[in-house]
Amino acid sequence: MVDVGSYRDNGYVLLKGLFQRMEVDLVRDDAKRVFSTQMQRLGLLQAAPTTEAEFELGMVKLFEADLQAFINCGKQAQHLISLHRMSLDQRIMRVIEALGLQFPNICTRPLLYFNARKLAKKEVYWRLTTHQDWRSMQGSLDAVVAWVPLIDIDKGLGAIEVIPGSHKRGLLRSTMIDGYGHVEEPVDQSEMVPIEIEAGDVLFFSALLVHQSGTNVTESIRWSCHFRYNNLQESTFIERGYPHPYIYRPQDDLITAQFPGREDVMRLFEQQKKRQDR
Repeated sequence: MVDVGSYRDNGYVLLKGLFQRMEVDLVRDDAKRVFSTQMQRLGLLQAAPTTEAEFELGMVKLFEADLQAFINCGKQAQHLISLHRMSLDQRIMRVIEALGLQFPNICTRPLLYFNARKLAKKEVYWRLTTHQDWRSMQGSLDAVVAWVPLIDIDKGLGAIEVIPGSHKRGLLRSTMIDGYGHVEEPVDQSEMVPIEIEAGDVLFFSALLVHQSGTNVTESIRWSCHFRYNNLQESTFIERGYPHPYIYRPQDDLITAQFPGREDVMRLFEQQKKRQDR
């Protein structure tokens, strides 16, 4: 049952246990598999890590040994089928519709985060300061964000912090930095409320809600993902002609020079045939 009144007043609502833990574990396990494959390719690990500590050590080694491969893994993790499937799950969509989005639409592709101080070249990649998601979305005024932790996240891991009711202040003056609209107007930090959350819970909040990530004071990775939705029936969105600020395009140059050659393609099909013949 969604407390729509509380959502309208405070700008957010937390639904406990919307997903089973095994369902969110699947998304995280898929993401870990992406990174683990590159760790093994580079000889940083001899086999897939069996413990969380071993995996996190491998992540640091990969980050330090081959930053581009680490970045590529992060990009591939944004396209996991398990992640996209979760973003379209009927349990989420029913809540989105209950919150007033008559014609919900995906704003941008799902975002998966794996934040830790040792895995970031910039602060924004492990801790986000005060911001509003609407600044980067620029969609419907009633746009909703569904934030899903993939592990239990307490204050020590950097629990998300929100200012209840701040969505009613409208769009605050901000500067776009690395894809986020960081608020420039003075914000009273004493108004921030940390929301400790467990794997399987989902926090739904207005895209205009002022929030930030807490500080992860541990050495562990803070795993989470979030999904963004617009309402194609919201009048101002219609009047503005459905603006879409995200730019997606393929790279012009070949990333790997002169690849693939005919022999590369033939080798692939020969390997596939051998596997099928076993």
